[in-house]
Amino acid sequence: MKHIGVNLWGGADAWVAEEARDLEQLAARARQSQQDRWRRMTPSAKFFSLAAERFQVPKLYGIAPASTFWQIGDWTLAQINSITLEDAPDSSKFLVHLQSLYVVDAARGKGEGKRSLEQIKQLADECGCGVTLFAQSFAFSKDDQLPHAVQSFAELVHASLEAVWPILYLPEWDADCLRFFYSSSGLVNMCLYGSWVYGRPKEEDLPFDRQFAYLPKSMNPAWRSQIEHRLNPALCGFCNR
Repeated sequence: MKHIGVNLWGGADAWVAEEARDLEQLAARARQSQQDRWRRMTPSAKFFSLAAERFQVPKLYGIAPASTFWQIGDWTLAQINSITLEDAPDSSKFLVHLQSLYVVDAARGKGEGKRSLEQIKQLADECGCGVTLFAQSFAFSKDDQLPHAVQSFAELVHASLEAVWPILYLPEWDADCLRFFYSSSGLVNMCLYGSWVYGRPKEEDLPFDRQFAYLPKSMNPAWRSQIEHRLNPALCGFCNR
């Protein structure tokens, strides 16, 4: 038996040709089903689906996977959550929140943070999903007094997920460096606050220039319009209060 054309076979074993056609049709239906499922998914669901494929999931005590945490490369631990902005009814469908991005101290100065952020942005581009974050520099501490330099990814997992070492927020000059890092990486300032800020002094707010979002060009314009006012503090009620 030989294949002599598209869906045309010659030879005595016709049942083999029938089986081959059945397998081809089954594979085509499976591909179509996968494509249909992908189209029905929201951008944020697509983002988390791709993250599960491309990033590693760190494990607590080497056994239990840590939900919402991702290992990017060899040295970076990221926590990425869902987010809802109360005046944007569909925000949970097209935004995710980068809660933290930490590069092992011993591996810094080599572009690891930049590469990790670019991988996150790549997922956002593919999914049409925005990524929000607060630019707030922090370090782990063992005594709640001085920052501790994390030497390995295993120690980073232990500090952040197992022992849960105290967090120290670093000085203003360090926060300014972090702000420059995000702004130079293509992120824009966007208010991430809600009505809950009305219950505290405005002085406690993180400044507008330390609230960021990556809004890919692939984002649906109708969804982007729900958060457009948050890009201008003069138009945002939470900033201009």
